[in-house]
Amino acid sequence: MKKKRIKRKVKIFVLILIISLIIGVFLFNKKDTPKKVIKKDNIVDTIYNKINDESVNKDFIKWINTNYKDSLVKLDKLLDSDEYNLSMWHKVTDNSYIVLNDLYNKKYDSMDNIKIIDSKNNSLSFVGDVSLADNWFIAPKYDSEGGIEGVLSKDILKEMRDTDLMVVNSEFTVSNRGSALKGKLYTFRAKPERLKIYDEMGVDLVTLANNHVYDYGEDAFQDMLKAFDKYKIPRVGAGKNIDEAKKPYYFIINGYKIAIVNATRAEKYIMTPGATKTQGGVFRCYDPEPMINLIKELKKETDYVIPVIHFGREDSHELEDAQVSSAKAYIDAGASMVVGHHAHTLQGVEIYKDKPIIYNLGNFLFNDLKVDTAIYKVILNDDGTMEYYMIPALQENSSTKLLSGSEKQRVINDINSWSINAYLDKNGKIEKK
Repeated sequence: MKKKRIKRKVKIFVLILIISLIIGVFLFNKKDTPKKVIKKDNIVDTIYNKINDESVNKDFIKWINTNYKDSLVKLDKLLDSDEYNLSMWHKVTDNSYIVLNDLYNKKYDSMDNIKIIDSKNNSLSFVGDVSLADNWFIAPKYDSEGGIEGVLSKDILKEMRDTDLMVVNSEFTVSNRGSALKGKLYTFRAKPERLKIYDEMGVDLVTLANNHVYDYGEDAFQDMLKAFDKYKIPRVGAGKNIDEAKKPYYFIINGYKIAIVNATRAEKYIMTPGATKTQGGVFRCYDPEPMINLIKELKKETDYVIPVIHFGREDSHELEDAQVSSAKAYIDAGASMVVGHHAHTLQGVEIYKDKPIIYNLGNFLFNDLKVDTAIYKVILNDDGTMEYYMIPALQENSSTKLLSGSEKQRVINDINSWSINAYLDKNGKIEKK
């Protein structure tokens, strides 16, 4: 009886062992064909079916699979836990859907107005009026003080050079020709080689829609356009016709596509011609509709649209009604923010529909007066959100420097006193009240 029990136990043990071996072999063979390999073979179809979006075709998904390693596997995991949305593309490829679609269609190959930036710190910065005119203050100081550090402090140069995109308002014409417009009190002109200074400053884009680019007439204006092209300095806001004047310049920063456009409504007595289909000049926005329409069109093909507007009452911190109404209309049309200059002084900040309006950056490097100024800096985060900062500075004796300590706080306090529903914290970060 005892022997029978032992034999039964041995049989059971052997049976369990055989079953275990069978299971082990099955699992081993299954391990040899990992889930990932199977998934990769069918990942394009899997993603296409999960997305279920007519605007995303299968060839595009195949292109992503070829050009962005493991991105579809990452996307598949996201889709397992969340509904499809466009922000997922940036999460798995470090590029927005708009940028990816442009690359897929080879759109940038035929464009002369786009720059893809290998980001240092995912930032873009703006300053107000700059004049390098030979008949004004900054250029002579540059010559007498031995170069760029004679007009810009080392710390402000570092800030300008370190940002990924540095935008300045270039408020002078560039030519060796022409005569000053009759009846105009101030006229500014620089020889073309002065534009080399912009490279020393770290400038990536200039805005030209202002009231001084036509100071020496048509020939000088056309020379200016050619000079910026010769020195390979991108420009917006002026051109040989309206199509060129309103043409945006695009930048890819942190995988997002940004369009910058520029217009002016600065002159009480208009002497600077507005560009037309057949005539050179600046892009005007006394009537905001052309800019509104342009923003609406650009919003369809970019992640962010930034209009830079030359407007406001000179030497005043008070806002004009036209500034407020037009800036808000631009945001209603799809602008991500509005940046202003022309007043020769700082003005306040407003948050409208969670978008900032920087009403005026004033002078930055323009004359010999003592005037507060600032660098407006935007940080573009990986998730597409933005952080906004005003970095206080001072123009004095034909040079500009960053401020610190109590002087920095003084400028912050002043901007806060002029602002509408926004404030700057102690670090200059713009927050909504």
